[in-house]
Amino acid sequence: MARKYGTRGNRRQQIIEAAMKAFAAKNYDGASVSDIADAAGITKRAIYRYFSTKRELFYAVRNEVYAAIVNNLWSDLPPAKDFNELADALMRNHLRFMLENPEMARIVVNTISEAATREFQENIEALLDERAEEIEGLMQSGIEEGTLDPELDPTFVSWVLVQIFIFLVYMQAYEEDWLIPRGEEAASVLMKPFLASLAPRA
Repeated sequence: MARKYGTRGNRRQQIIEAAMKAFAAKNYDGASVSDIADAAGITKRAIYRYFSTKRELFYAVRNEVYAAIVNNLWSDLPPAKDFNELADALMRNHLRFMLENPEMARIVVNTISEAATREFQENIEALLDERAEEIEGLMQSGIEEGTLDPELDPTFVSWVLVQIFIFLVYMQAYEEDWLIPRGEEAASVLMKPFLASLAPRA
């Protein structure tokens, strides 16, 4: 069934969705407002009623992509008994979402400036900060149980997690041959050396 866009809010969303596909396929410079209008089935003039410039539309797409990726991290996350299980589940959630939404991955990589990529990183870091108490609690339990190095810095560990999140976005955007066939299992493969590095030193 075709989606209906009767109200102003729905029309705006229709434009954003069409722009997301265009920017993912052609990058910011390659996608014209005419391309987006054609994809949305509306006129260029209709787009300019909602967005004064192509850049303003791009920012709206970027913000929606960021919000979707970041909000997905803790979506339907099962309870974790330890830090390693939490980190693995987060990475699986992230990779599953990226595999299901390749256009979003391409937008992050191909159409976003270095400054905007930093913003994406900061958004993920902010989400991890919201869960800092849970993360640190699981890490502390691991230290007490002897499964994690007592010298670990939770802030640094969270930073490394963010870098892995971004790395997975790049791999998905470029349709990495190694990644795609393995699906979300690739997340566990990538996490193993990281989690092993958190173990107590001999």
